[in-house]
Amino acid sequence: MSGGPPAGAVIVTGAGSGVGASTATALAGRGYRVVAAVHSLDRTAGLDELVARSGAEVEVAELDVTDEPALPAFTAGVVARHGGLHAVVNSAGVTGVETFEDEDLANYRRVFDVNVFGPVALFKSALPYLRASGGRIIAVGSIAGVLGLPFQESYSGSKFALEGILEAFAPVARRSGVAVSVVEPGPISTEAVRRTDWIRVFKGAGPYEGLLRQYVDNAAALRGTLPGLPPTQTPAEVAEAIVDLLASDDPPFRCPTAPGTRLLLARKLADVSGETVGEVTGRWLDAATSETAE
Repeated sequence: MSGGPPAGAVIVTGAGSGVGASTATALAGRGYRVVAAVHSLDRTAGLDELVARSGAEVEVAELDVTDEPALPAFTAGVVARHGGLHAVVNSAGVTGVETFEDEDLANYRRVFDVNVFGPVALFKSALPYLRASGGRIIAVGSIAGVLGLPFQESYSGSKFALEGILEAFAPVARRSGVAVSVVEPGPISTEAVRRTDWIRVFKGAGPYEGLLRQYVDNAAALRGTLPGLPPTQTPAEVAEAIVDLLASDDPPFRCPTAPGTRLLLARKLADVSGETVGEVTGRWLDAATSETAE
């Protein structure tokens, strides 16, 4: 965006760690006034480390995106303190590995509350201010938002849902002066992924344990990725894509964060029957061969 960062704050949710923390500090380093929204002020170690290392100045505020009644007051408070709102970047989210048969609907509701209904409610509360500023909505999506991932049915479903909602709203928002974008990373190396309790996950997999172990073994053999997936990215790499998107004068709706992600998205969107994607994801569940190891 020419002329430097515009007036008004940028709210970044999920900013305690991972992509959210990297995005908050990267934007602050480019001169944006950043409100780093974290689920708990006791869980900001990742953000604190990046702020200390970069010297970036960010305002840290506690926010639970699922607390719908609190969201209007939160956004109004940001506007009151900073004189306006330029953008909302939603990086808050939860993921996990379960089996379709065993995962209960209560967990589906929890995942959708955090990954879909919370961001939608936050965007809605921010829209009056974003219309006034000609601002931006950016959602951190996932390759799982267009490509269903085995053993992540609730997560994939939530990412599909949010992307569909925003794709439907984007042309309306654009004609109201607000640009809506979804950032599409592939696999990301985060602390949350590294903390997965695989013993518990395998124990609860029941008749799918063998398939799940093969799936995990295939990923481990290829250093965390799988055939057909783009290489694993760092949170900082995804954050740089978000910074560039926010600086764009004409941001696209869908923003893949790496060439490999762009190719996979193109493959999915051209796959009318679903057979091509089924072949790709099906290979992840099969015993490794010389072909799948490539």
